[in-house]
Amino acid sequence: IWDHPGAVTLLQVLIMAGLLGLVARRLTQVGVPWWLTVAAAWITAALPMVGATTITVWKDIPYSLAMVWAFAELVDLARDRDGFWSSWWGPLRLGTALGLMWALRANGKVTVLIFAVALAIAFWSRWRKLLAVGGAIVTVGILIPVVLLSVLSVNPGTIEPAEVFLPDVAAVVVNDPGWFSEADRARLEAIAPIDVWRDRYVCSDSTPLVFDPRFNHTPPRENPWEYRSLVVRTAISHVPTVVGHRWCAASFLFVPWPRDGGYLHRPPFEIPPNTLGIARDSISGRAYSFTLAQYQWIEKPSVEWLTWRPALVILAGIATYIGVAVRRRLRPLLWAGGLIGAQLLNVAAMTPAHEFRYAFGIYLLCLMSLPFWWLIIRPDEAKIEPGGRLDSAP
Repeated sequence: IWDHPGAVTLLQVLIMAGLLGLVARRLTQVGVPWWLTVAAAWITAALPMVGATTITVWKDIPYSLAMVWAFAELVDLARDRDGFWSSWWGPLRLGTALGLMWALRANGKVTVLIFAVALAIAFWSRWRKLLAVGGAIVTVGILIPVVLLSVLSVNPGTIEPAEVFLPDVAAVVVNDPGWFSEADRARLEAIAPIDVWRDRYVCSDSTPLVFDPRFNHTPPRENPWEYRSLVVRTAISHVPTVVGHRWCAASFLFVPWPRDGGYLHRPPFEIPPNTLGIARDSISGRAYSFTLAQYQWIEKPSVEWLTWRPALVILAGIATYIGVAVRRRLRPLLWAGGLIGAQLLNVAAMTPAHEFRYAFGIYLLCLMSLPFWWLIIRPDEAKIEPGGRLDSAP
């Protein structure tokens, strides 16, 4: 339709604007004042971190957009559970949003499966409508991508799951190198010399290790089950080491200040040389100066804890849903919070480095959840229909 990367970023901006408007509408429908929901949407959209990330060409952006859509449908589910399941339209919308999450990121399947199981357990008597949710997930998440990949000349670029957890193995190489058998050492050395595993390992960032020129990704792709077995055996026999590594890798989600020598990856300002015609060519010099000043300010190390690091926003989101759980009338909203929780666990278990894009969807939804504090303080203003059946309770 438009063969230029600018088409991708423009489309993402338009979808982001529409979805923030949809979430604002859903929040208003459950009783939050319209002026507060509109302000939340405008503030979220105006944050330089949101703008800079939205216009990047990363799969994390459409994935996060699908997550925002699923969140909006779950707020609608919380508002009127009986009404939501009484028609086919609501379940199909929710299933389509979850299907997009399944299709757009390999580890998105984990979040979708967690949530699909939770829905099946809680609403088991609505099995016909649950089948609609499941059918939409399968159609959008599996069947349509298969058809598209067969029709279009596209390389899906999937990654071998064992590669995701090689930094966990590296943590054990550093802390207990004598544990590995000769066969396991041979498998490790087929990828890289042991000194590379040991010297290039950084718990908060897998980049120095896995992008080292001496690191060969071919063996785990050619013999996946051998390396999957190695990952599982290593994790089971070294639970404290692996948990410690996971905490270090995921600490940017919960700790506002950076680790000593750590770096939080975010969208780069410089545009590398390319053959796609991507260049910085501002339409308005005045607008460019204004946005450049914003970008330069948020990049300052002294304010990183407030700008690029997502921990404060995530902690505020967690506090919001603790407040929701305390108010019995608001507990159906935990369905929306559950999506955030499932994605948070997913990222914490699999993140290879401190990167803002991995937390982008969580960041957006935590920001848009803050208006729930109006209902936490004034629960009588909540417009949430009581579920007519026991299986409708979250």
